[in-house]
Formats: sequence, C-alpha cells, structure tokens
Amino acid sequence: MRLLRAIFVWCNLFGVFELSFGAKERNYEFDVEYIYKKPDCLEHVVMGINGQFPGPTIRAEVGDTLVINVTNKLSTEGTVIHWHGIRQRGTPWADGTAAISQCAINPGETFQYKFEVDKSGTYFYHGHYGMQRAAGLYGSLIVDLPKSQREPFHYDGEFNLLLSDLWHTSSHEQEVGLSSAPMRWIGEPQVYTFNFLYIQKDTSCSFNLLLFY
Repeated sequence: MRLLRAIFVWCNLFGVFELSFGAKERNYEFDVEYIYKKPDCLEHVVMGINGQFPGPTIRAEVGDTLVINVTNKLSTEGTVIHWHGIRQRGTPWADGTAAISQCAINPGETFQYKFEVDKSGTYFYHGHYGMQRAAGLYGSLIVDLPKSQREPFHYDGEFNLLLSDLWHTSSHEQEVGLSSAPMRWIGEPQVYTFNFLYIQKDTSCSFNLLLFY
C-alpha cells in the first residue's frame, strides 16, 4: 500500500513539474474602442479590439499565464473584460466583473489582467459593462492541452465557431429601451453572425451570406 501511494504521489508530482516546465507567459495588448465596420451590408458603429471585430483569438496551453493589458480608448465610458469559464484560482481580481472584482477601467487608462489557465477547453471573453458585449466586445479564448499530453479522443480537425446577434439599433439605444419603465422591447436581432459569416433575416440586401477575408 505504501508503495502504491508513493507511486501515485510521484506521478502527480512529475505531472506538475512537467506542466510547470513547459508553461509560458503569453502577452497581449488590447486597445478597446468604437470602430466602423460592415458586418452585414450596412455600416455600424461596433466595439472592437485593436481594430478587429470580433476581437482577436487568444490561444494558450494548460499551465500558461496570460498577461493582457487592456487600454480603454473609449471617450466617455468605462470598460472591463470578463474571461468566461476561467476559474481564476488565486486571481479573483482578474475576473473582469465591474463593481464586483474590479472598478471599471476609465477612458485613457490601462488595466493588466494576469492569470493562469489551468483547464483545457474552448472559452470566450466579453465585455462585462453595460451593453458592451452586444456592441461587439467579445472574442475566443482557447486553451489546449500541453503538447506532452494526448487528447482523450481522436478528431480529424478543429473549427472554432463564434456565434452572436447583431441589431441595427445601437447598443446604447438598446440599453435605454431595456431599462425603461415600462420596458421597451428591442425586438429580434436583424443579423446572426457566425465568425466572419453573417446571415441576414431581411434579404433585401444584395448579399445575405458573406465571407470576410
């Protein structure tokens, strides 16, 4: 029994050492601002990161530490980013929930999120302040197993699918409607986005399915 316990402890310690040895610190710079984009046939003001909509994909391996410097380049409102599904063990201040784990990042300021990703999976990040997620502040966060570990099942390939809704009214107008008394329903979204694809319910546009390069 003692021998089995010793083997179990050694295997676990070896796994931890192996994971720590291969772990990296991955650094990102995020500039959050409103930008003009045409996710469908119409030009909209959306919230982007580094000029991208949706935001850039973050990719890491289990055990890596992510360091993301988020600079608020909005003119009149604060912002935060929540890392959806990340457990934040030991780093609750990096959870990105305004007025709960941190104060909102004021215009012109930079806040550094630093945390370890300890579980593989497909996650996403998004704005957690007002209607900023609906405005376009979101992106993918993918955590792979370390190269020394094998996936528990076989697959031929991988395709990351990021789904979202898009309204032709601004996120500020939506926020006023939803918070009014009585509430003003904002209706169904006019566009469904799939990564760089969109499907528009109103087919009066010359394109109802478009691929952006």
